[in-house]
Amino acid sequence: MRMLTAAAVGLTLAASPLALAQTGPSQTTTPAPTGSIQPQWYSHQAGEMRASKLIGTRVNNEAGERIGEINEVVLSKNGDVAAVIIGVGGFLGIGEREVAVKFESLRLTQDANDNTVVALSATKDSLRAAPEWRWSGEGGTGTTGKGTPPAEKPAK
Repeated sequence: MRMLTAAAVGLTLAASPLALAQTGPSQTTTPAPTGSIQPQWYSHQAGEMRASKLIGTRVNNEAGERIGEINEVVLSKNGDVAAVIIGVGGFLGIGEREVAVKFESLRLTQDANDNTVVALSATKDSLRAAPEWRWSGEGGTGTTGKGTPPAEKPAK
């Protein structure tokens, strides 16, 4: 019986893939691309805010009057916030048009209840005169017009 067990173990080891290696055309494995992007983990930094909290935020002018609401946040190709799309005019969404404003044009502060307050140095008339924002092409990757900066840079 011991002889049979020893023979079975010997045959099993001899039949393993390493023992059966043959010489012939070599198979190569494709290495991972050297320029592949590895995940980089991130932690919240002081002063940051989520885009989801910015979307839907009311936008006021310098006099504190409501001039619109942030509908979209536009990211540049490298991931920076390039602009926000503000819905202006209209009533209950009817007659509203969208304008793109460079993110740097906004003044963001917190009120006493820790709510985000967004101010833009623009009048209702200047927003009506601003080029209307429209996504061009599929996937929303552009606009049909070019925006113009506000008359004066907002104070920080």
